[in-house]
Amino acid sequence: MNCPYCGIRFNLDGVNADHSFPHFGRIPLPGGGSSREVGDKEYSITSHKCPDCRGQIMWLNELGRIGAGEKDVVSTTLLFPKHPIKQLPEEVPENFADEFREAHDTLSISQKASAALSRRCLQSVIREKEGIQEKTLFAEVDKLLKSNKLPKTLADDLDAIRVVGNFAAHPIKDINTGEIVEVEPGEAEWTLNVLEDLLLFYYVQEPKSAARRDALNKKLKDSGKDPMLKP
Repeated sequence: MNCPYCGIRFNLDGVNADHSFPHFGRIPLPGGGSSREVGDKEYSITSHKCPDCRGQIMWLNELGRIGAGEKDVVSTTLLFPKHPIKQLPEEVPENFADEFREAHDTLSISQKASAALSRRCLQSVIREKEGIQEKTLFAEVDKLLKSNKLPKTLADDLDAIRVVGNFAAHPIKDINTGEIVEVEPGEAEWTLNVLEDLLLFYYVQEPKSAARRDALNKKLKDSGKDPMLKP
């Protein structure tokens, strides 16, 4: 399994974990004692720390029979933390990081809400980084793509948001990016992934590339040569 905090993959067999078995009440039996009701599912709770980051984790395990008298875990649900923690590089401004994490955390609860939050954050990034402000998100994305400022793969992914979201059929999606509306299958996850790539491009990759270009041009200038790369 993967740690919900740091993402490291580990085998629970090698972790010092505690296993407990919750009870939901029993049916009293004649002469004393009790038994489970027919059809009741059985569960266990596993609690442990991540072997790498030491974060506290709890899982709810549904138990099922795999043979005569043998039981095993048939499904697992994360209890604590309530959802995996999505980390972004510290270079990403906190206001955008907060909006992104909110969209990420909402995904398992409501894809419609997650998509709306992602679109709102996407629009805010485009407006801040490119100064593009149109009447619709569709028009803003279109103008950004026509500027050819994005790497081709990222531009293609961003363009696909309009196709997956089918903005033409659902104009409310780009008129009011915060509106809770229906989403197409896979749309919320796709929008969230593209938003993450856009944040990394603007706030991590571009600044690093600019710093490398500046360093090279400075060396060229110091040696009496003309700059080879634009700042």
